[in-house]
Amino acid sequence: MPQHGSSNDKPDDSPDSGSGSDSNVTYDNSSSHLEGGGHPRELRLSPGLLNQEPMAIKFLSWTWEVVLTALPLFFFTISILALQLNEQVRSTVPYGPKIEEITRLSPTIYPILFAMIAARFYRNAARWHLERPGGVTVSSLEQIVGSSSFASAVERLFVIRTQLVLGLLILLTWAMSPLGGQSSSRLLRIDEKTSSTYEWIYYDVRHYQRSVFFDPDYYTYGPEDIIKALYSGSLLSPRKQHQAYMDLWGRPKIPQWHSDLKQDDEVETWRSVNRDALAAGSDYYTSLIGVNLQGLNLTINSTTKYEFNLESDYIDFNCSLVSLREEEDGLRKISYAQMLNRTAGNLAELVDRKSDAESFVPVLADPINPSASPYILYTSRGNLSDSLYYSVFNCTTDTIDLQTNLVCTAEGCSPQRQRRIRNAHPMAESDLYRRLVALENAVRYWPRITHIRVAYASATENYIANDENAYAEQKFQDWTDVDINIFSKRLTTAFNTIWEAGKDSYNITKSSLALPDNPGEFWTNRTRATVTKTEEAYYVNRFWVVVLMLTTAILQVLAVGGLVLRYLIRGPDILGYASSLTRDNQFASISGGSYLDGAERARSLRDARVQLADVKPDDSCGYIALSVVPFSASAGGDGEGGKGEDQALGPMERKRMYA
Repeated sequence: MPQHGSSNDKPDDSPDSGSGSDSNVTYDNSSSHLEGGGHPRELRLSPGLLNQEPMAIKFLSWTWEVVLTALPLFFFTISILALQLNEQVRSTVPYGPKIEEITRLSPTIYPILFAMIAARFYRNAARWHLERPGGVTVSSLEQIVGSSSFASAVERLFVIRTQLVLGLLILLTWAMSPLGGQSSSRLLRIDEKTSSTYEWIYYDVRHYQRSVFFDPDYYTYGPEDIIKALYSGSLLSPRKQHQAYMDLWGRPKIPQWHSDLKQDDEVETWRSVNRDALAAGSDYYTSLIGVNLQGLNLTINSTTKYEFNLESDYIDFNCSLVSLREEEDGLRKISYAQMLNRTAGNLAELVDRKSDAESFVPVLADPINPSASPYILYTSRGNLSDSLYYSVFNCTTDTIDLQTNLVCTAEGCSPQRQRRIRNAHPMAESDLYRRLVALENAVRYWPRITHIRVAYASATENYIANDENAYAEQKFQDWTDVDINIFSKRLTTAFNTIWEAGKDSYNITKSSLALPDNPGEFWTNRTRATVTKTEEAYYVNRFWVVVLMLTTAILQVLAVGGLVLRYLIRGPDILGYASSLTRDNQFASISGGSYLDGAERARSLRDARVQLADVKPDDSCGYIALSVVPFSASAGGDGEGGKGEDQALGPMERKRMYA
């Protein structure tokens, strides 16, 4: 640092006496007046060495220079990380949100960093050219020094007008600033990505599992109350639930196969499920209880889709009206053979004339043709003019095996296609016998599954009759205008609901989707599902990556060039500082301090006041120069604009001639 002068050398009338101003400024009272007037005392700056900053300041200064030079590497890193994010699922990349945030802030950060580095480069370039042997032209120096921003570079290009090539080159580099900022904000976009994998889905196949209806004692003392609750709850649910793709417990329901379809027995063709008809209630499901699925990994907001085929079977009924209003005597004429013991009987023996008797009585009968399936005689109780009558329907049965294509999402499962499978599960005689026993018992228990009310139709008959509410206290049903097709379909749904409830009574209401302990148990089947996941993923715009890396490469060149030039520069930084106007200025009355940077010189002269004025006010031709204001005026002398006794400065006038 400059040597401090003695405080005794400073006159008492100097401004801010004893205020702590730099003591490297001394005052020479013996100095003569300058030509044309001047200051009676000269400010003299003590001599010193170049770059006399303390080591701590130098260390911090060079540390900042190195850090600033390395900062563009940050955007190279962002570009590389962005490329690695390409087509990566957003939820699987831990650092992805940070890159997103950086790209959002980049249009602000990048221009600031570019301005810092480019301004440093052009300033150091101007200083380096200024120190070179042979120097630099004033116009080039002015263009370079004035290019500390895009706006100032444009201004200097139009004001100086002598360095067009240099000015355009500088403007081109400054144009990289907004281009780099915008390109960094366009690196990433977030869009949907669809991927497909395969997983196993488990579902119930209970062809060979013994039904609870096989053993009457087990049914009575076991799950009877559960089956009644499941069946009644299904009938009690609103019509919208009956028509929904899922049951009350979130299980997918299987649509019935159209019995009127003409299909070649040798060809198992797929047909599309009419989902609109299901939603409208014109098509029906095999049961109001769906199929138990396990292995679906679906959350509320999941975009995962499972598509798979599952096999199921149901008992289909094809009914015809035998007699509409038959009295008891007429029932004696309708005979049948019981299914298992083949005992002959007639319907009059089955019906009960008591007031609390069931509103309908079904019986499983053995067909005349041994190869045919059993049929059900469905007898419904009616009342006309206080006299009982009966309507009788003959419903043939057929076990239909289906393969249904399902699509499951977070919103639920929906059927897409179906095909009928022939001889899917051939049974041994023992298994067939157990099935027939269970079927006969289920048919016998069916009328009393719902509560019996005197003189009212059961909820089952109300459902079969397509009433809006199965529990609305309807009287006995009148089947005069019955649509036999709807009757058959709704009877099929009603009976298969109780049939399914008797297969897995204790597990129907379970909501757990965990895999069974032993998926290989014989009543659990598995199917391979195509799992399609639609997730948010990152996509990189490679064009903007190239633009960002190109602009950042230019920025890195400017950063390294600025650092190298900073190292090569030896002289003080005098460009752009107001204090530099006092250097070698005969009218400023300041000598010495040639080694000082502009900032250091400003700190040393912080109490000195300067003025742009006419330094030769008494001559016929004035002279405008920067001059130090005499102390008497700066300390508050006569305050007449430089006309005091100790100063020779005059105001500038519009009509005065100046040299």
